[in-house]
Amino acid sequence: MNDYTTSSYLQWLKSEFEASPFWGHMGITFERLEPGEVIIKMPVKKELLNSNSVMHGGAIASILDSIIGATIRSTREVRVATISLTTQFVAPFTEGTLFASATIINPGKRIQYVESKAMNDEGEIIGTALGTFAVLK
Repeated sequence: MNDYTTSSYLQWLKSEFEASPFWGHMGITFERLEPGEVIIKMPVKKELLNSNSVMHGGAIASILDSIIGATIRSTREVRVATISLTTQFVAPFTEGTLFASATIINPGKRIQYVESKAMNDEGEIIGTALGTFAVLK
């Protein structure tokens, strides 16, 4: 096990993400944080609904983007930046908690390709994304 996957690093990473003003605003927290196996969650809040009374696509894209960054960083002590994020909105989401997970497709040194998915409480897919992320030094 390398230094990036020690419990002290993961605890620091959890604190860093959950202290972020954006995560606080969105209500995003960790459900699981293990090296390469991360689940985050975001409850439906009135402020995240659109005029159709469903979660705004931007909120869904935000959790899909956030899980990718958290998953990459759970495996390496790096900073990352989104290069591109292609999202698919599969189903409307109106109540409960949205959960997201990600799978690293290509763990490159400088560029990583990662798939993410957002699911409702029953495990039904709400949205998916394919992200291209730069690994920053």
